[in-house]
Amino acid sequence: MTIRERLFEIVELNSSQILMQMRDNQLEKYISALNSFVENFPLFETELKNTLEERDYHSFSRILANVRDMLSNIYADDLAEECQKQINALLNVKHEKVLASVTYLLSLMAMLSIDIQVVIYMNENDDGSILRNEAAEDETEDAQWKKSILAVDDSAFSLDALKMSFVGTEYKFTGVRSGAAAIKFLETHDPDLYILDIEMPEIDGYELAYRVRDMGKTAPILFLTGNATREYVLKALKAGAADFIVKPVSQKLILDKVEKFI
Repeated sequence: MTIRERLFEIVELNSSQILMQMRDNQLEKYISALNSFVENFPLFETELKNTLEERDYHSFSRILANVRDMLSNIYADDLAEECQKQINALLNVKHEKVLASVTYLLSLMAMLSIDIQVVIYMNENDDGSILRNEAAEDETEDAQWKKSILAVDDSAFSLDALKMSFVGTEYKFTGVRSGAAAIKFLETHDPDLYILDIEMPEIDGYELAYRVRDMGKTAPILFLTGNATREYVLKALKAGAADFIVKPVSQKLILDKVEKFI
């Protein structure tokens, strides 16, 4: 796949028609704008959280307007519109509701940032191997079989939220709270997908991903994260990430991500 084709698949971008018409030099400028968003988002995220915590709504509105313009420049029109809605809402909505809405909005923007980084990483490593489930090619799919998911997170709250996301679905969910427990589980089980938190004591998500591969397990790995910085994302990609789920978790976003791989 070309980088243009991969950009088509980023659902947060409304750029499909525009991308089709872009010349190569225009595409280069667009990719530069995407990179600028990735570089600047962590700073904007911190500033927005700080000003909102301090209830400095004037500064918050100014920063969010800058984010809105940056999103418009990369054709993330739906997110830009949501930013404007939050600016408009400040005058007549309670602080708690604004805080909840902005937290969710920031998680969507973090997902956009990570999706862009995955596309760029894939373009630079063009064999596409990190997104391929090698074992799946030889499997005969049984419509009655529940695909199995192993989630690893040291937070019981996060595991409960993940578990609730799969209630009523065809997925068999197992959650454990440590890397050691996951390794023990994998001695007798072979899940179809992994969801790994990155920040865990003793064995973090990166190390666990390497150990999973050392055990000969080839199923896709999705990392749970709230951090969209380049260093953080690149380290996860090198550890074998197929994709990411941004905290706080949302059932729709989780299922959309999972259905891409199993």
